[in-house]
Amino acid sequence: MGFPRSAILFIALMTSTPAAMAMEVTNRPDFDAGVEAFRQGNLEEARIFFERARAAGTNSPSLLYNLGVVYFRLGDLESAETVFLTLLETPHAPLAYYNLGLVKQRMGKVGDARQWFERAASEDSPEEVQTLARHQLADVTAESPLGQRHGSGYLAVAGGYDDNIAGTPDDVSSDKEGGFADALAAGTVQLGMKELSLHGVAFTRQYPGNSAFNNTYLSTGASLPKELGDGELTSTLSLSASWFGGDPLEREARVEMLYHPDRCVLAPVVSGVECSVSGSVSTIDGGSDYSAYDGEMLRFRASADKALGSWVLSGHYQLEDNHRRDLSTQQEFFSVSPIRNLVSAEVRHYVSGRFSLGGKADVRYSRYKDDQRFVSNGALVSERRTDNRLRGSLLAEYRLAGEWMMLAEWSMLDNRSTIERYDYSRREVMLGFETVF
Repeated sequence: MGFPRSAILFIALMTSTPAAMAMEVTNRPDFDAGVEAFRQGNLEEARIFFERARAAGTNSPSLLYNLGVVYFRLGDLESAETVFLTLLETPHAPLAYYNLGLVKQRMGKVGDARQWFERAASEDSPEEVQTLARHQLADVTAESPLGQRHGSGYLAVAGGYDDNIAGTPDDVSSDKEGGFADALAAGTVQLGMKELSLHGVAFTRQYPGNSAFNNTYLSTGASLPKELGDGELTSTLSLSASWFGGDPLEREARVEMLYHPDRCVLAPVVSGVECSVSGSVSTIDGGSDYSAYDGEMLRFRASADKALGSWVLSGHYQLEDNHRRDLSTQQEFFSVSPIRNLVSAEVRHYVSGRFSLGGKADVRYSRYKDDQRFVSNGALVSERRTDNRLRGSLLAEYRLAGEWMMLAEWSMLDNRSTIERYDYSRREVMLGFETVF
């Protein structure tokens, strides 16, 4: 497949960069050798020299731009994206926006490509970059008439070990341990540029030898983004169903509104930060054995993300308000209608174009609306339930070939409740493979 005209312009601009920025490079022999190999069309050789210069400690914009170009030309789009993301906090960010647009376009992610091109076309960019970006925006729009479909997908398979298999919902445990196998598939089809998109998710976790704890989740929906003020509002309608131990657990219908401003309210304090807020309303129908979960759920979520060189930092806050039927017997009453507050933070470090490390932690406080009534040691006890849950995970990803990644994850969870029966801890380790297409 030939290079689009915009890619040729991109390459021409990049090949003029080394001479203009040569004074920034400290490891000159490898850098110069990489430039010469590139000019002679020896892309693999150029990659080796540029990566060697980077491994020696050189991270100048000149080297990173040229390394990104080589990755792009070799078809290593994930590595090219990672390199260009490291340049967003430099004075050369406008050109990085443009390059990222080309990478996303080659990946087939037209909506993402358009967003990067729009940023590159802003008045803050140099005139030459603005011209290239506007030209590319026109090409993208012309190539995406209403009704043309653009899609992307994600597939992951993994296996692992769980030292305290959780029941349902995730606030009780079984005191059983065992291995598990996970499979996750997700996909999106976009109908026209920035128009209606359809999406679906399928997930299953199977516990060999403990099939009573198998769980499955299916979801489908549609989203429609629209410009609103200085940002974009995306409306989503989704339908989902879940099963536990082979029995129907819940069916959920959800309406969600997500707003992503062009300029985050935190930008005056933290430059380059991206943020969003969302709210959703769900109606839930529990299965025949889980009618206590019938009811409604309201959610509010606020998120912020910041790229800092090869680091990506994220923070989230979520408020959840449940109004469920709850479970009543002649003597006992169990509330399944908590108000939950969750705060989470995540960090990801792209060590190289192939390898990344990450960590995530969250704290969740849940307060149930009514006192629980239950029999304990022969006496009827009434007590309000509140839980404090701490969860953390460590993640490593390594790109094998093409779009295939190998992942390894360790996670822990510790739940402490005012009612002792809900206290538990849990550890998991998992190894798997994932790809995007």
